[in-house]
Amino acid sequence: MIEKIKKCAVEWSLLGVTIGILSLWTYQRNTLWNSELELWKDCARKSPRKERIYSHLGFIYVESGQLDEAEKILQKALTLNPRYAPALYNMGLIRYKKGQIDEAIDLYRRAFELDPLFSEPVYNIGIAYFHKGQYGEAVEAYKKFLDLRPDYENGHNSLGLAYGALKDWDNAIKAFQEELRYHPDNFYAHLYLGLAYKETEDYLMALAHLKKMLAHPNIPNAEWVKKAISSIEAVVKKDEKAGN
Repeated sequence: MIEKIKKCAVEWSLLGVTIGILSLWTYQRNTLWNSELELWKDCARKSPRKERIYSHLGFIYVESGQLDEAEKILQKALTLNPRYAPALYNMGLIRYKKGQIDEAIDLYRRAFELDPLFSEPVYNIGIAYFHKGQYGEAVEAYKKFLDLRPDYENGHNSLGLAYGALKDWDNAIKAFQEELRYHPDNFYAHLYLGLAYKETEDYLMALAHLKKMLAHPNIPNAEWVKKAISSIEAVVKKDEKAGN
């Protein structure tokens, strides 16, 4: 999910929430059904002994914000198969949304241990640690995730934001650059690079990336970006005058 950029000074901890929870499922609309919910409820009625169906149905309830109902459904999946990684992962989503961050991390870890090729829990471990302010642990989780999914959009941005929270600007910049290598049109990578270069007082690079972001159509809070560019340009002019 994308938070609006604040008019005041942007903190890296705030920017970190722009990268949302990595969802396990991708839906394709079916006009024969009013919603995925009705579809999977029907599947559960027809196949009441399949944990995958209950896990998927539980996730749909999670997405709709019906967390208590989601938990009931996921418990059915785990009763059928206590070692079903997607159900444990979806239960972790519930714990995270309820603010039970440590419990969420434990569930994500259990899901990944059961299926080491299942990358989604690792990414969300990074998000959970970032939420707790444990940025070093978030870095390690994101790195492990990117070993599995190096081309996941915003994955490198998440890593860069964690480095930024540690004020490790060199590694933050490398991560955002890597995001652009995989996704050249990711304008948030340009934003984050602009802010990171500003922190290192490389104002020309900061301006270059902020202007590249501004060049994208329909970016959120374009006025904030314009003001950031103007303030940096004022610093550059002041430095130029001081050098003459």
